[in-house]
Amino acid sequence: MDMPQTRYDTFQMAGGLDQLTPTLSLTNGFARRAVNFECSITGGYTRISGYERYDGRSRPSQAVYIVLTCSLSGAVAVGDTVTGATSAATAKVIARSGNDVVVTRQAGALQTGENITVLGTVRGSITTMSGAVSDGLLDATYLSLAAADYRASITAVPGSGSVLGGFWFKGLCYAWRNNAGATAAELYVQSASGWTKINFRETIDFSNANTSVQEGDTLTQGGVSAVVARVVVRSGTLTSGTNTGTLVLTGRTGGNFAAGAATSSGAGALTLSGVQAVPVQAPGGKYRCVLGNFGASSANQAVYGCDGVNKAFEFDGLNFVPISTGMAVDTPDFVAFHKQHLFLAFDFSLQFSASGDPFAWSAVIGAGEIGMPDTITNLLPLPGSNNTGAMLVSSKNDMTILYGASASDFALTTFNSGVGARADTTQNLEQAYLLTDFGVTSLAAAQEFGNFSPATMTQNLRPYVSERTPLVSASGVQRAKGQYRLFFSDGSGLYTTVRAGQSIGSMPVEYLNPVACTWEGLDANGNSTSYFGSTNGMVYEMDVGTSFDGEEINASFQLTFNSTKSHRMLKRYRKASVEITGGSYIAFDLGYDLGYKSLDIAQSDSQSYAQYMRTAYWDAFTWDNFVWDGSEITPAEVYLDGTAENISFRIASLSALLAPFTINTITTHYTPRRGIR
Repeated sequence: MDMPQTRYDTFQMAGGLDQLTPTLSLTNGFARRAVNFECSITGGYTRISGYERYDGRSRPSQAVYIVLTCSLSGAVAVGDTVTGATSAATAKVIARSGNDVVVTRQAGALQTGENITVLGTVRGSITTMSGAVSDGLLDATYLSLAAADYRASITAVPGSGSVLGGFWFKGLCYAWRNNAGATAAELYVQSASGWTKINFRETIDFSNANTSVQEGDTLTQGGVSAVVARVVVRSGTLTSGTNTGTLVLTGRTGGNFAAGAATSSGAGALTLSGVQAVPVQAPGGKYRCVLGNFGASSANQAVYGCDGVNKAFEFDGLNFVPISTGMAVDTPDFVAFHKQHLFLAFDFSLQFSASGDPFAWSAVIGAGEIGMPDTITNLLPLPGSNNTGAMLVSSKNDMTILYGASASDFALTTFNSGVGARADTTQNLEQAYLLTDFGVTSLAAAQEFGNFSPATMTQNLRPYVSERTPLVSASGVQRAKGQYRLFFSDGSGLYTTVRAGQSIGSMPVEYLNPVACTWEGLDANGNSTSYFGSTNGMVYEMDVGTSFDGEEINASFQLTFNSTKSHRMLKRYRKASVEITGGSYIAFDLGYDLGYKSLDIAQSDSQSYAQYMRTAYWDAFTWDNFVWDGSEITPAEVYLDGTAENISFRIASLSALLAPFTINTITTHYTPRRGIR
């Protein structure tokens, strides 16, 4: 009798998580459960990258190791610092294996043939040196040990409580946190030695200054003097001589200034309001910051921010200047730079400065206020040309679009009444994305800019999104991956990947450190980088390394049941070929369920595997054990055993050593049997 021929069914990993669509209505490759995998913009499901602590010191993910094969005559232990007797170079020992001494943090260049010393005593000589080992697992282990050594040097932002916010400005990362006594919020900047506090310069208010009062002048009042670092005019103009404003001072000597007349070295005259003071930020706000440029060159670029507790501010890297709007309670919650105006949100009130001047808030010179129907939750300038750009103004229950370029033609149009955006969830990629109570929504400009079309992108995982929407704490984007990201206060998050404006899938993540706030930066090559501040006071860089700041990444997904061409035909499953892409050592577990995991079908027995082969969710499998040392695309041949109408595959990885890898496709080998009676 002729035996049925073996047939083949190939399907891609695509679509992301789907919790609602009936199985037979789904394309093969959707996931029913998932954590810490993402939809790759080029196809497949990718184990996500890690994150690591950041303070300006050397990144753990960039740590390297060197294997010194030595002729040893004395003890060399992990943690020792070895010194080359000839080169005077130093390095720290992170591992020992026989005559191999593995080191990192090399300063200078160790030399083959030279003696090495520990604490001045010769312990042997270097026979050979290598910057890598051929064994993939060992290479990953040594890289992890080197990263751990660098990680131990990186500290939290000094102070107490959560990171309150941060920003990237002119190549440097900044972060806000309450001081140790929680009596004030303080600003820190990265440095080669870790976080360094920004000591705000003194400020003093003035009136009736003339045009000869300029930045760089020496301000003098009797025997007291200081250098004028910044001149801010709040009302009037210097040319009129009738004005009010603020000076930022440095290098004060001779005592304190007082109310009364003063002069500047440029023959300027002005009246001081009182004694100088250092700005102090009250604690506990949530800082939201944007970059703006009210001048004609990069020298005029500055950071503008607010936190809901203090006045808005301008910070140019040296000078911190509070912005007074004249509000009785001058503590805005949201900020935007749009059409050469600074926009601030106060509860129901949307206010904007005069054009080209973030410190001018008088309606007489072009500032203004627009009343909103509900409490404002986001301000987001939308993609568009210089002539057609608009700004989204959202509340929890409404979305409006602000058109126009100045007070003379600003017009607010209701876009969606009854549906708004959650606070801190609006982001721009090629179009705007946000979180409503109905899920992740895109806001795409129509062909004629001025109209917008909304589209909900997470309908098929409504249970997940609905449960976490009240917990949303921050959002961000990863531009190279085409991702809009949401983060929740319980440590969970959601990555939605888009290509050409269309969603190609969303998948959940679970961080070990909750995300309190996020911001973007640029690396030395101009590539976008992402950071988040957490509740433990640490700042973390995302999408780097192989771990969650040294801890294992628990990643897994289970696919929907695949009927393999016919949902009413029994199949004898024989084999599967799994296509994997990766650039380094890879290890994961694979298991499968048959026939909707029916109790009437003999399911696979559980088996024990090595430490890198542990599951995230399930405890009863037939497992196959995979380890790759190579790169590029590699098929894994998986032997299956069982007869059923369908099959569901499970992939799991639990490791702090693995770089991201991608599961692209699965090809199932099967033999048709009979139809189900």
